[in-house]
Amino acid sequence: MKISGADDAYDDVHEWVLRLLPPGDRRALTAHTASRRSDEPVMIGGDPRDPAPALRLRYDGSREQAVRVAGHRVRVAVIDGERETANRDAGGGWKPPEIMFTASTADGRQAVLGEIARLRAAAHAAERKPVFRMLGNWGGWERFDDLPPRPLDSVVLAEGQLERLTGDVERFLASEAEYVRRGIPWHRGWLLAGPPGTGKTSVARAVAGHFGMDIWYLPLSDVKKDGELIRHVGRVTPRSMLLIEDIDVFRAATARDDDGGDLTLSGLLNALDGIATPHGLLTVLTTNDPDALDPAVARPGRIDLREHLGLADAGQVARIASRWYGIPLTAADVPGTGGIAPAQVIETCKQHDDVIAALTALAAQPVAA
Repeated sequence: MKISGADDAYDDVHEWVLRLLPPGDRRALTAHTASRRSDEPVMIGGDPRDPAPALRLRYDGSREQAVRVAGHRVRVAVIDGERETANRDAGGGWKPPEIMFTASTADGRQAVLGEIARLRAAAHAAERKPVFRMLGNWGGWERFDDLPPRPLDSVVLAEGQLERLTGDVERFLASEAEYVRRGIPWHRGWLLAGPPGTGKTSVARAVAGHFGMDIWYLPLSDVKKDGELIRHVGRVTPRSMLLIEDIDVFRAATARDDDGGDLTLSGLLNALDGIATPHGLLTVLTTNDPDALDPAVARPGRIDLREHLGLADAGQVARIASRWYGIPLTAADVPGTGGIAPAQVIETCKQHDDVIAALTALAAQPVAA
């Protein structure tokens, strides 16, 4: 039996195997931090019972070893997926590493399965934090565990806008049974549009964190072929958010001509709303220029909700400054401060320890046309 490196239980299983090994056999380990790629090991020595902070230890797996699981002898080894992947440079997919268990009896196999089930149950019993993943250089999704969550109350939008967005997600997540009953694919798409610095990405992160949704961040410029894009999107887990920023700058989203086999509009459309689109996917596209998009990208079924995030009015400025300085403020306290990007409001607050100085500086900034 095997546990794939793409499985969330992979690190837990590795650490469990380490605990099964006698201390004298723990000579060569691999270690990775939360922000490293899982296939970039660092060789360390020393006592694995006292790991360096922010490191997770793994069984090296360069040679097969025998362990005892509930009294049964089981052989364990790690299969390096990267070494086994053939023709990766020619476009082949990346295969994650695997940890493999071999038991000589049915009871031994059941003992291993029981321990893995216990590890999974323990992981799910703990408070689960949403995971951030990004498409990596080797064609696989990399997991980052050290990205701090964005609290929902840290995002200051126009009155009623955040409530409208969270209400939409709440209804979507509760509607799975109705979608299935009607035979409709259960996924949803957002288009968040507006000038730079208006909080489009921050909103996506905060909403995902609020609902416990993993974020899968897809840099579209790193994808060269239609089939590659569809395979990547197809690996996204249910009830997750797929985030694609600045969709208007990609030719595949704005032009219908195929200029030589690169990523095309057809491939993008099939990824957003096709046979391989994951069940329960919330796709969030951000753009500074929604008019640049091909109409097929933004049609219902691919984009179900459009939201314009504009420059901050005086009320938003007051709420941002109030949260920053920890004092109550209203629009009446910040005259002449509207018409600037929320990101600029925050940057001005960073530069001034005194709220009066910050509001004075904000009032002196030119209002966008």
